[in-house]
Amino acid sequence: MRKADLRKIFKAKRALLSQDEVKTRSQQINENFLQNLLPKFYKKNSDKIFSLYLAMPSEVSTNLIAEHFIKNQIPFSYPKIIAANKPLQFTLFDQEAEFVANKSFTKIKEPAEGKIISPDFLILPLLAFDLGLSRLGMGGGFFDRTIKSLKKKKSKIITIGLAFDFQLLQDYLPTEETDQNLDFTVTEKNLFSSSRTSLGLST
Repeated sequence: MRKADLRKIFKAKRALLSQDEVKTRSQQINENFLQNLLPKFYKKNSDKIFSLYLAMPSEVSTNLIAEHFIKNQIPFSYPKIIAANKPLQFTLFDQEAEFVANKSFTKIKEPAEGKIISPDFLILPLLAFDLGLSRLGMGGGFFDRTIKSLKKKKSKIITIGLAFDFQLLQDYLPTEETDQNLDFTVTEKNLFSSSRTSLGLST
């Protein structure tokens, strides 16, 4: 099946969720990440920096993760679109930060300004994923370009997708040379690694 057709299918599935369902499921996914994945690769007082994202209405929210990072003084950033064919830029989070709508993609909120950094852990949304951790995005290619660019700067960058359980495609996604696989995907109940094995369950 073509990517365009898959995008229509998974956008429709995601649109069926009420805002209460998105909130509840997002909380489960955030808790799964914080309890079962974050401790595996992040140590307290590390100088590593995360990147989160400001979710659109039907995407997995990162609010609970952001609250945990603020409470525990874990540095994190948010991405910013610079141009259509450029990698994303990352701005270190500040509690005084102002967020504004992107001029070209008005549904996307971004930091208005702030310190530009290069993250070590990239947490990102998706439309669908498969057991090989190929990721289907919205089609703009922003995260694929960004991951490729970050890997040139930091070969050990770790990429983590947040997804609802139903976004797992049982077949393999069609891929292109420019596509970048994820290292992990976190759902309500599962943690998937790029070795195609589940790391564990949280209920």
